[in-house]
Amino acid sequence: MKTLDETEMEEITIWSETKKGGKIVERFPSNATSIDLNDRRIATTDLSALKSFSNIETLTLSGNEIQIIDLNPLRDCDVLLELSLGGNVIEQIDLTPLEGCVSLMHLDLSFNKIKTINITPLVHCKDLKALHLYENKLESIDLSVLSKNKKLRNLTLEKNNLRTVDVSPLFLCPNLVKFGIDQEVAMTAASKLKTQSKIPIGLKPHLSRINWV
Repeated sequence: MKTLDETEMEEITIWSETKKGGKIVERFPSNATSIDLNDRRIATTDLSALKSFSNIETLTLSGNEIQIIDLNPLRDCDVLLELSLGGNVIEQIDLTPLEGCVSLMHLDLSFNKIKTINITPLVHCKDLKALHLYENKLESIDLSVLSKNKKLRNLTLEKNNLRTVDVSPLFLCPNLVKFGIDQEVAMTAASKLKTQSKIPIGLKPHLSRINWV
């Protein structure tokens, strides 16, 4: 039987490939709290090895060439705090596995090519503070679920293909301090919210643009 010290010294391998099929092999100690695969020219990666880590708080895959990624191995990562997938070429992504990431605070999907996204699974991420979706190809987005994310502080939607967004759910995010959205995007909100006594700081600069319905 291995001692605790020997177990902690074990390394776990994460396999990835470049666009041309080149192998990218990264090894991390089994007790690692951070997995950094930033800027590795990764096109595909097998995250199944994450099931062997029990303390992962940060997973960074930014600045690669990922088009499709399976997040299922993250289902049991209940201590994951930050997931960064910005700066790839992701066109679609299923966030359902993030239902298990109940500690998630920061999700970065910026600088991709995402056209549609369902953020409903984030209802389980009660500690979510930042959601970055800027610089994508989004044509629409339903923000309803964010009314349950009471700790949300930063939401960025700039530089997408959005035409109109219902921002009503954001009035129920008391800690929202920054909401990024392009000037040309039409915003709507339920008229009953117009007289709400406490408006989140992040919404105040946009109040004059909102069409109350």
